[in-house]
Parts: sequence; structure tokens; C-alpha cells
Amino acid sequence: MESLHWGSFAYHTYGKDFKDRNMFISQLQNAINGEATTIEFYEVLGGMAPARYRDFVTHAREDEMVHLRMFRRLYRRLTGHEPSVQARATQFSSYKEGLELAFRGELDAAELYRDMYLSTRVPKIRDILFRTMTDEMEHAQRFNFLYGLS
Repeated sequence: MESLHWGSFAYHTYGKDFKDRNMFISQLQNAINGEATTIEFYEVLGGMAPARYRDFVTHAREDEMVHLRMFRRLYRRLTGHEPSVQARATQFSSYKEGLELAFRGELDAAELYRDMYLSTRVPKIRDILFRTMTDEMEHAQRFNFLYGLS
């Protein structure tokens, strides 16, 4: 029997806690890679942003770093192994194109985290996914605003 420990609580990862545990772990690995990719992407995008709006991109990047840490920790707790982290380069040729890619990426990530949220009954995992999902929706709003200004 595996257990997840957070504070004084232990959540047992019986089959009933996940619709499909293997699928959840696969999605979690994809989320880890996506967050790592996004962190690198926002580093470049932030450098292209006008100074007065750079903090919008910086804020999103800092949130993505928090998400990556939480997901890596969760992966270790679920599998007992360190996740592989594979960031991919995001190709774009202009600031405006980067904003559109960021907007679309944030919406896609929010959908993934919603699906993951609905696939587990473990409260602490759901809390992590809810926070991450709502952060992604906030980022999409920020990038939509910046896109409208560009």
C-alpha cells in the first residue's frame, strides 16, 4: 500500500483514488515538461516585452516555476522516482506571435489540469491542480490583455 504524506495527513493511493493512475502519472509527466518549456519560453518573451508590461510576463514565469516544483514533488511522491524534465524550445518570430502562443498554451494547460483534477479524489492533489489551473487562467487573461495592446 502506497501513501502520500502531507503534514499530518496520509492519503492512500488505492485504485479508487484515481480514475486511471497510470494515465494520471503520464499526464503529470507531460505537465512537468510543459511547465519547464513554458519557463524557458517566458524568459525569452519577457525580454521582448515593453518595460512597462514586463512584470506581467515575469509574474507568469514565477508562477510556472512554482507549478514545476509542486509537480516534481508530486511525481516523486506518487512514483518514488525523480521525474525527467525535458523542456522544448518554443519557436516564434515576434513579440505578438509569442503572446498568442502564450495565450493558447495557458488555455491548453488549464484544460489539462482540469482533466487531471477530475481524475483524482485525493484532496491535496486536487488542491495543487486547482491552484495551478486557476493560475493558468489568470495568465491567459494577462496575455490576452497584452496581445490587445500590441
